[in-house]
Amino acid sequence: MNLTGQEPRTQTRFVVLGAGTMGAGIAQCLADHGRWVTMCDTDAEALVRARERIATSRQTLETAGLQTAEQSREGDQRLSTTTSLADAVAAADLVIEAIPENLELKCRVFAELDRLAPAHAALVSNTSGLSITRLGQSTNRPGQVAGFHWWNPAELVPLVEVVSGESTDPQLVEQLLELATELGKQPIHVRRDVPGFVGNRLQFAVFREALHLVAEGVVTPEDLDRAMTGGPGFRWSFLGPLQAADFGGLDVFHSIASYLWQDLGDADSPPPLLDSMLQAGTLGTKSGKGFYDYTPESLNNLTERRDRFLQGLKQLVDFTRSAPASTADDDTATAKPQHRQPAA
Repeated sequence: MNLTGQEPRTQTRFVVLGAGTMGAGIAQCLADHGRWVTMCDTDAEALVRARERIATSRQTLETAGLQTAEQSREGDQRLSTTTSLADAVAAADLVIEAIPENLELKCRVFAELDRLAPAHAALVSNTSGLSITRLGQSTNRPGQVAGFHWWNPAELVPLVEVVSGESTDPQLVEQLLELATELGKQPIHVRRDVPGFVGNRLQFAVFREALHLVAEGVVTPEDLDRAMTGGPGFRWSFLGPLQAADFGGLDVFHSIASYLWQDLGDADSPPPLLDSMLQAGTLGTKSGKGFYDYTPESLNNLTERRDRFLQGLKQLVDFTRSAPASTADDDTATAKPQHRQPAA
């Protein structure tokens, strides 16, 4: 199966299952990069909202100079919607599942997709960290099941995690990595099916320490966030934590680790601070209050500012750059991202 062919008669047929924030962003990115996409959801109103969200996103991309009006119009023509799962996947080549993070629900859906989709179709999940192996076991085609995890907002954030389950066909992994690269993304291969994959394991390691510092009264939520955006987060957009350590000196980092790690938060379950916030109905932007207070107007303004910032960052940083030359096989390896399977 070729997931990247662009000839009209061999055009790959994509289906995005779920019209929420992530599904809409994934469908938009595919359509705006020349793919024919069907977005499916059982809720017709959700499909209408997704179309509205995509239209708004395209307008902001045009304003930022990241997309032309013609590209938006063509993308809109390539995107169709339906509430019928059977109709959506009847001729699909690749189905991208983007429904709520519930393993039992996803397993039921994958079993249904296995029954309805053509035998050659690949079934991939946008899960943030649930077991790809378990999803594959819900089907009769585990080799054609993989993780394909995008980050919110999907049309702007470069990272896409391609995750191998225990039975995932390496060829499917290579095709997904190539597809993500052609969509302008920065894909990585998660070679072992571990909870949370890579991005969320890093994110939640920081989140755990952030909660620990706030709960201990070391810093306010506002200053904690400023510390990240003005410090590690500022440079992590270009240098990841391992290369940042190279620049700082591994001897220096070893010295700091020798006294600091023993004092870091080591909670193995969500802390009382987070439990109490949930019990109070303090859920973040969706409830209007989290560590910060949000009105509909302030949230809209913040979201707009976030998207403008990400658009500007995307213009400044080449997220498709390859690995440092020192890790390449030869001098030509930096011309295109290289994705290697681990040695047997």
